[in-house]
Amino acid sequence: MTKLSAQVKGSLNITTPGVQIWRIEDMKMVPVPSSTFGSFYDGDCYIVLAIHKTGSSLSYDIHYWIGQASSQDEQGAAAIYTTQMDDFLKGRAVQHREVQGNESEAFRGYFKQGLVIQKGGVASGMKHVETNSYEVQRLLHVKGKRNVVAGEVEVSWKSFNLGDVFLLDLGKIIIQWNGPESNRMERLRGMTLAKEIRDQERGGRTYVAVVDGENEKETPKLMEIMNYVLGQRGSLKAAVPDTVVEPALKAALKLYHVSDSEGKLVVREVATRPLTQDLLSHEDCYILDQGGLKIYVWKGKNASAQERTGAMNQALDFIKAKQYPPSTQVEVQNDGAESAVFQQLFQKWTLPSRTSGLGKTHTLGSVGEDRPEAVGSGASGARKTPAPASCPPSQTRLFHALFSPGSGLP
Repeated sequence: MTKLSAQVKGSLNITTPGVQIWRIEDMKMVPVPSSTFGSFYDGDCYIVLAIHKTGSSLSYDIHYWIGQASSQDEQGAAAIYTTQMDDFLKGRAVQHREVQGNESEAFRGYFKQGLVIQKGGVASGMKHVETNSYEVQRLLHVKGKRNVVAGEVEVSWKSFNLGDVFLLDLGKIIIQWNGPESNRMERLRGMTLAKEIRDQERGGRTYVAVVDGENEKETPKLMEIMNYVLGQRGSLKAAVPDTVVEPALKAALKLYHVSDSEGKLVVREVATRPLTQDLLSHEDCYILDQGGLKIYVWKGKNASAQERTGAMNQALDFIKAKQYPPSTQVEVQNDGAESAVFQQLFQKWTLPSRTSGLGKTHTLGSVGEDRPEAVGSGASGARKTPAPASCPPSQTRLFHALFSPGSGLP
């Protein structure tokens, strides 16, 4: 079984509010530089530790993020490390499973500039973009309202729709195309991201330009570049709603008892709404099914080690058995450290400080610090420079033609 290495333990900061991120590389947890927080590769799995301070107390959330192209081994390692990190925190954390494209609002909220999902990963040999590297041709799809996400998509007009923002990154020029029905936050995030790429990855030597999807005729040179790179254009897809309103929770909450006492996983329904706290026994584990919208696993502090360490797998097996979507969100709650959201699902919940039963107070230790740094948006102006020698010949000729004196760009 994988171990939480001394190196990881040494880098853990459990006393200062903030976010820490690790990526699974060769089945090990490797710290991610704070300068790249918010950028994820779809071929990888990540572990995110978020520490929050409320008054004089700290609370912990551990999220493990699964890229859609990551391997089963990486996903398994991330789940195991999440459990082991929780053990290191003495069971004070809430564990979350995050699936690419279905991230929770809490997870997205950690990254105020939005999420950037890129193709590739450790297994494929993909590395982060090098500063001043211009050998780039990618299309980023920017979408969202409160928490905006940017994901890499196929470089084609087929990827576009009328309601979102798209960044065509060609190394020496980044063209932001604003869909006619895109919202203000998407446009602002698109521009911020374009400037971050320009200033952080290209040393400021990239031209940033904007095409208004409603008035493309006003930027003919930029449209010429887009059509050259994206190919033949058909009619664009209709706008996709930024938020899918979740249906009201009509199905009753259901609580299931989980046991492996017979040598195999046995899940038995024990109660439906309204639920009471006394249904949870310290000696056992439970699954709380919120009508398939979200799955909670509650781990009793006196449950067997096998049941506790296998909590996440129990939830995944439950999802399969119920034929819920693989992207169904999962949270693991520890006895005595339940989140307020979990507590409110019960008719009445007595806080640990008010009873000698549920809960236990722990003293926090002091470990090394690894705090995220703020990422600036960079300068606001756009810069024009000739195409570098590293550009493909056909692209170089296009750049020289478009950026030559009197070209009238945009």
